[in-house]
Amino acid sequence: MRDLFPDADINETEAAWIAQGMRALAACDGLSAAELAMVEQYETELGIGSTATDDFDADASPLRGADQKQVFVGTLLLLALVDGRVSSREVTFIDGVCEKLGVAPEKRAELEVNAKKFLLSSLAGVEHYRGQAESVGQKLGLTAQQIADVLG
Repeated sequence: MRDLFPDADINETEAAWIAQGMRALAACDGLSAAELAMVEQYETELGIGSTATDDFDADASPLRGADQKQVFVGTLLLLALVDGRVSSREVTFIDGVCEKLGVAPEKRAELEVNAKKFLLSSLAGVEHYRGQAESVGQKLGLTAQQIADVLG
């Protein structure tokens, strides 16, 4: 998941708060195995302990700047997509976080496209199943050009 934001500087306090937020998002509409796996992978990648018993307080953000806020929102958007459906509860949660953090709707939309492209990038270079890969991109709501850019 670090590949989504390779240049971001996230400290341990921020990483733990982001993981807490991820768990809160996943729980808002029923935790799926894919969401749980993603949160645990994030915690492992960043070398933080499990946040499974922590509470999330969206008003207590330790994020230092715009880059860290974008990492958080982008990570939430990716998590919302990972189980194959984005619920209205997840959208409400993410929109609320964006409002509290001062992330503009235009930036949120950009981060959402980037999260979708990141998911689709796992299919980059496929030849035999190109049609199916393009279909995945379409289901994600990406434009034909965005799909072509990602798949190569």
